[in-house]
Amino acid sequence: MSLQTAPPEILDRICRCLDASTILKLGQVSHQFRCIVQSSGLRYKVELELAGLRDGRLGNTSSAARLDMLKAYQAAWANFDWSQSTQTTVQFDGLYYEVAGNVVATYSFEAGFLFTRIPSLLRHIPHQQWSINHLFCAVNDFSLNLSLDLLVVVELESSKHIVVRFLSLQTGRPHPLAQQPHLSAELESPKSSPSYTFTIRIFGEYVGVMTEPEGGSFELHVWEWKTGILQKHLFDAEMTSFAFLDHQRLLVSGFTDLQPELRVLEINDSPANSFILVLPELVLDPADVKLHIRTEAPPSWPADARLPEPFSTSHDERLFVVEFGSWDSIRGAEPAYLLCVPLSAILNLIHNPVKGTSKHTLFWERWGPSSTRMLAVPKLPNSWACYVYGQRCVIQTDKTQWKTLDFNQFDLDPLARIQHETTVDKRHRMFVQSVVTSQPFTLQSISTPLSTYAVMLAEDAIVVVTKEENALSIFSI
Repeated sequence: MSLQTAPPEILDRICRCLDASTILKLGQVSHQFRCIVQSSGLRYKVELELAGLRDGRLGNTSSAARLDMLKAYQAAWANFDWSQSTQTTVQFDGLYYEVAGNVVATYSFEAGFLFTRIPSLLRHIPHQQWSINHLFCAVNDFSLNLSLDLLVVVELESSKHIVVRFLSLQTGRPHPLAQQPHLSAELESPKSSPSYTFTIRIFGEYVGVMTEPEGGSFELHVWEWKTGILQKHLFDAEMTSFAFLDHQRLLVSGFTDLQPELRVLEINDSPANSFILVLPELVLDPADVKLHIRTEAPPSWPADARLPEPFSTSHDERLFVVEFGSWDSIRGAEPAYLLCVPLSAILNLIHNPVKGTSKHTLFWERWGPSSTRMLAVPKLPNSWACYVYGQRCVIQTDKTQWKTLDFNQFDLDPLARIQHETTVDKRHRMFVQSVVTSQPFTLQSISTPLSTYAVMLAEDAIVVVTKEENALSIFSI
């Protein structure tokens, strides 16, 4: 039996095992195949993949109904209109707030934690709020992961000692899966510091905490949070930030001999075996440059989890944004630069090394121009605001102006590929040579009457901090 003579239901099953591009090519073979590919079930599968989404479980909702939901969801993001979105306002009087996944969290000493699950009419996610106000520890910083029911709290006990607590996000009690509900770490900073900043990232079984003392060196601890085992400890004066690349690797920004670079480190291996991606050479002294990685940590829902939404973001592809800025860029006196790097580009370079290059070092000219996109922005984004989710990022260009960038390769309007400048820093304010990159993206400009202090991105919303920094406005689709 050939494909041409196979029953339609057999062909449908075969197509469901193929990727979107192959299904679309198959639909061009004959009228018979085109009719099969145009069925609502296969169209839904194709449209999901092209949109960078994955299927969920929404009762007995038909494929045709899900396809309609998907088209409405995509249209809402492609034509984001704050006046047509659902607006939720969260008031707060503390200094700590964060957006992680689809949850907005605030903390103050008086009120404790307030968590808001971002609603979405188009994905059938209801508004939900809950609070935790009975913690008996200091909170110097925190992060969270809804899919793990995990709240990570960092407490600075002294100038050289931190405690990391693993709590239930719903109850505030010690997390039932953490064998050691709190871990201690002695810091190796050569001198006591009056203040610290922390970067906390959660990725499946791992929690990483980077500590930066005022005037000191960065220090990174990575634990398996369920067992309490320390898997990685780095103390490096030239390290500047980190993110989890995947379940085996870290992506660390830093300098070697004044040269900026991204280092790919195995979590369970020696730092000496790192894979280095060299970044464009700087005009400025590294001491005067802020070099920081921004990305969002994907959720870790169990494979058998029955999620209520019809579809959700696929995290097989994610965006990493590397910030370059001087101290003048923080206040907007000089431009800053954002280097956007897709996860697939990094993994491809690791698994398929460029011929004629070192096994462990890849110079900028051999990878950057073809695998990344650099953008000039008026100022550096706020240091705590996560403005990246999936393959999108949102940039505040003015107090009432935002721009959303989408790096989904399958969903690009061909005209959008040629609308954006490929060369930045022609006056050499930051880099020795003008930087030319080519990764395509789509761009949307958004204007609002709301004057904002910072802007963040979630799966279903753009979240802004009001100018007075006393409320978060959630604009969800």
